[in-house]
Amino acid sequence: MRIAIVGAGNVGTALAVLLQKAGHTITGIASRTEESASKAGQRLGVPYTTDAVQFTRQADFVFLTTPDRVIADVCAQISAKDGFSQGAIIAHTSGAHSSQILNSAKGARTVSFHPLQTFANPDCGIKNLPGSFITIEGQATALPIVRQLVSDLLCRPLEIPTEGKPLYHAAACIACNYFTTLLDMALQVMEAAGINREEGLPALAPLIDGTWNNILRTGIPQALTGPISRGDVTTVETHLEEMGKKIPSALPLYRLLGQTTVDVASFKGTIGETERNELLKILGGTK
Repeated sequence: MRIAIVGAGNVGTALAVLLQKAGHTITGIASRTEESASKAGQRLGVPYTTDAVQFTRQADFVFLTTPDRVIADVCAQISAKDGFSQGAIIAHTSGAHSSQILNSAKGARTVSFHPLQTFANPDCGIKNLPGSFITIEGQATALPIVRQLVSDLLCRPLEIPTEGKPLYHAAACIACNYFTTLLDMALQVMEAAGINREEGLPALAPLIDGTWNNILRTGIPQALTGPISRGDVTTVETHLEEMGKKIPSALPLYRLLGQTTVDVASFKGTIGETERNELLKILGGTK
């Protein structure tokens, strides 16, 4: 297909490179600034501009890879200039928004196309995306082509109801963004224990890998280990006491995650009602 990319950030550039490798023609790449457009365009060896309409009119498929806050406006601006060809497929890559924010695309078919992957920079995205899931929803007549495009990227489709996008994206943020924040907090607690970050992160890495492997092998909640899983109230009390002395800023997150972990341990069946109530009491939850 002839594909135009509007937005030359991490996602747009990575998608353009992978689509080009898959044999599709990138008609051009547009961005808000000349600098970002030229950087991506030169990398791909394709035309670039700050005026998206130069390329979108020629395209069978248009990706809007702009920040979420401007997707609807950019789509409306292109449509107002008759910038989409009749029957073209217009896709945005937002996780939180559905295809309905593209309703201004006159004569086109609209979908959302969200790679369930993290793009720290274009090269990371290019490396990480193959094998990932891409969440899709939108107009039924467009979905067969979209599924083929997902396959061309060596990815797997995950279809979702239109109304499910916000909660789906919240789940992705918990698994990705909040996991990063959780590790940062773990390293802060490591530092309070006298272990610097440079040593702490590689020390935690095998534990993280082992936990993930256990989850894949046994599922949740069977992969849960540790003091709450064992009903070890004394150990949890010691954690709370020492953090209260040395890093009290970690206590709210520890308590909240601990309360939720009690539920997982209860479901696993490794703690009884008495242990559950004792743990919730010291963690600040309700009995």
